[in-house]
Parts: sequence; structure tokens; C-alpha cells
Amino acid sequence: MKTVLNYISIDLESWASPNLPEYIGLTSPEKKALDNGHIKASALQILKLLKKHNVKLTFFIVGQLYDWYPEIVERIASEGHEIGYHTHSHDDVTSKVNLLHSLQQSKKFIQRFKPIGFRAPRISFQNNHLHVLKNYGFKYDSSSYGPFSKKRKIDGVLEIPVTSISKVPMGSGYFMGALGKNIEFVYRNLNNKEIPVISFIHNWQILRPKNPTFPSTGYVLSHPFYIPYLLNCHDTFEYLISRFSFTKMKNLVK
Repeated sequence: MKTVLNYISIDLESWASPNLPEYIGLTSPEKKALDNGHIKASALQILKLLKKHNVKLTFFIVGQLYDWYPEIVERIASEGHEIGYHTHSHDDVTSKVNLLHSLQQSKKFIQRFKPIGFRAPRISFQNNHLHVLKNYGFKYDSSSYGPFSKKRKIDGVLEIPVTSISKVPMGSGYFMGALGKNIEFVYRNLNNKEIPVISFIHNWQILRPKNPTFPSTGYVLSHPFYIPYLLNCHDTFEYLISRFSFTKMKNLVK
């Protein structure tokens, strides 16, 4: 059977991102202090796993992290992984104004790495803003869910959807947490049909933050759907990269 290349990417971000309400409004230095080195530790753990299995992937990186830990982002690039962009500070970029502000804040990051891949936080983006990405040198966007057959070029930017099956976002980090190693059946089912899986996982799912307030008990009680994100996916991630073939997302751009 033909070997099918899959595309799992790392959304590299602080666990203290605006997803959790108690962190909204914190300054960049406050977030860095709260992160307490987790970005470095999780990135190094992931790089160790990837080197062990000789896998090169795409990292969609929050630009702000280059201000915090430039040596970590440089190392990811030097080890042959693709550097993609995940907004400046895990921003809501559903508006054009917010998108432009985020891109301008990440000027140093974008000039240094010239990323061609973009992913919006929470997979929430407006296709009518793709021309803005093109103006900044991006060639593909992966900020939507859908079957692989739905990839298409819009305003000069290739839209690569994260895998969904019957509108269920199976390629999300949420389902990797919920299903654990059973996510293998999604990969085998699609690969047997010679269809690649487009998926992502967060760094804080692979190495859990030690901070006891992540997230607050109140948030978990009011948002029980968040529970799969609290499960350690280190073993599941290694299980997948040791059993299936993966490559960088930029290889989909022709």
C-alpha cells in the first residue's frame, strides 16, 4: 500500500493564553512570568521526541514567544522544522483591524523567519481576510475544519482545512485528548483511502504545566467540555509519530 504523508502540527503557545478568562488583560511580562519557563520545557521535550523518531513538522508559533525565548524558536528552525505563525499573542483575528495589529506587532518574528503558513487561534478566521495574509508573504492558511478534498486557493492563499469527518473536528487537539491512542483509527481509516490527516496539538497538551491554577476549578466546572484538554497527550503524540508518516505542511503548497 502506498505510504500516505500526514500533517500534524504543533501550536506553540503559552498555557496562559486568552482562552482562559483569568489571563485576559495580562501584559506580556506578566504572562511570561506566569508561564514560568513552560514554553522552553515543552518545546525541548517535543524536539526531543521528534529527533528520536526522525520527524520534521510544522510549528505554528505565537510571535510573542520570539520576544520571550528567541533561542527556542531559533532552535526549532535550526533542527529543520517549519516555522508557521499563530498570531502575535494568541489574538482574536476575526476582524481585519485585529489581524493587521497582530501582524504589525510580530514584525521582528515575520522578518526573521518569513513564515508562509498561518493558523488562527481557535480555528476562527474570515476568508475575506486572506488577501491580508498574502500581502505579508503567507502562502497557506489552516484556520478551518473540513475534509482534505476541500482545500482550495482563495485570493492567492491555499486554504488547508484541519481534518473533520461528518463535521466532527477529528484533527483537533481536543479529540487527541479525548480519544488518546484510539485516534489511530482515524489515521488508519483515512490513510487506507490514501487521504492524509491534517491535525494539530498544543505544546501544553504534550507537557502539562505544573502551575496548579491551570485552569481554575471554577472554569472547569462551568466548561466541562474543556476536560479533554487536561489529559496528558505525550504518549499519544509519540505513538502517532512512531507509527505513521508525517511531514511539514509547507510541502502541500505547490
